[in-house]
Amino acid sequence: MIQIFPDKPTGYGGKLGRVHKAEFETTWDDFKAITRFLKQNTDEYLLGLFDWEKAYWQIPTKMDQWPFLMVKNFDGKILLDTRITFGGVAGCGSFGRPADAWKDIMAKEFDVTHIFRWVDDNLFVKKRSSPVTMAQIVKRSLELGVMTNSKKYSEFSERQKYIGFLWDGAARTVEFPQGKREERISQVKQFLVPDAKFTAHEAEVLSGQLNHVTYLLPQLRCYLRSLYQWQMEWVNLSAKRPITPAIRDDLNRWLSTLREFTAARIIPDPDPTDVGWVGDASLSYGIGAIIGKRWGWFQLIQNPTKKGDGNPIAWLETVAIRLGVIMLLKIGATPGKLFTVLTDNTTTHSTVRQRKCCDMQVNEEWKVIQAILLREQIDIRAIWIASGENRADGLSRGRLDGHLTKDRLEIDMPRDLHNYIVQT
Repeated sequence: MIQIFPDKPTGYGGKLGRVHKAEFETTWDDFKAITRFLKQNTDEYLLGLFDWEKAYWQIPTKMDQWPFLMVKNFDGKILLDTRITFGGVAGCGSFGRPADAWKDIMAKEFDVTHIFRWVDDNLFVKKRSSPVTMAQIVKRSLELGVMTNSKKYSEFSERQKYIGFLWDGAARTVEFPQGKREERISQVKQFLVPDAKFTAHEAEVLSGQLNHVTYLLPQLRCYLRSLYQWQMEWVNLSAKRPITPAIRDDLNRWLSTLREFTAARIIPDPDPTDVGWVGDASLSYGIGAIIGKRWGWFQLIQNPTKKGDGNPIAWLETVAIRLGVIMLLKIGATPGKLFTVLTDNTTTHSTVRQRKCCDMQVNEEWKVIQAILLREQIDIRAIWIASGENRADGLSRGRLDGHLTKDRLEIDMPRDLHNYIVQT
């Protein structure tokens, strides 16, 4: 075991604090690494699993470290474990480097396309034509001295559970393992019980598990902000506190989405796609939207915010996002893609990033957009630009500005907008 001392005026610091991670670079393949690989390669793959048996314990320590690894038990005996204990050291070099060396040997000796590693769990990827089996890989690993649990490795197949998700290498989809969605629904419902109170640990568990879900449903990431804010406000960690109104609103969105979400998702692309999408809005005319060469303009015939306290231009700019999404879908948006939209409106930029707004009407409009994104399995991100760089500025003011009629894109206007906006 290693004792980590806090920094003191004498200059003694923590042992791990003196470890420079740049000197111990190792493989650490997360959700994005797998999705990026499957997005960039169009072949059908079979997947296999390999799990190291007592991974850290397989790595020996240096003999000159043994005096520091001795412990005295309650019987007065001195015990020495010459193997690394999990959590006793940073895993980057002590386990990561031997594991990477083993992975390189497996990739060299067997006909596999790729190997992903998350600590001691390994996902092998091969083409259908490859004759290699996981049994052969396990046999060779044992010859090299790497133990594995015969019950934990899985033979190659189209579907495998890895890092908490069920992957399909042939259909190129990812989904929750059986029962996981229902577990999350039950967990969220517990927090929505009226007058219920929770500990800081319970709040941390909820936010951590919902954060894991956002790998599959990135559109919901914004609805974790209130939970994180709640945790930061805790003073007495043993005290129980009720959820805030903002958390209740966010968890209700989680609940409704998880209930509706049943199908496997097209593997999401972690890298954004720029299709030349820019939108703009003005109260003098309406909305202009451009995607590549295609364009559309929409005239405002009635302002729905006149009777309320809402911000009319913020609402109109948000509607411009929805109409842009509809145009994108008509052109042909590939499921799983993350699309970039340019905007010169700071409220719109913030709303797309946070997925909600303090303006009630903007918020209601965003709920509609969010439902479309989830249904079509696409996502968007906003980049702010200066007004002078916005190519859709003229369209939003009723000017063609050189746009060709043949490039005009006509869409089916949403029914809820018929009384406010018409396509021209």
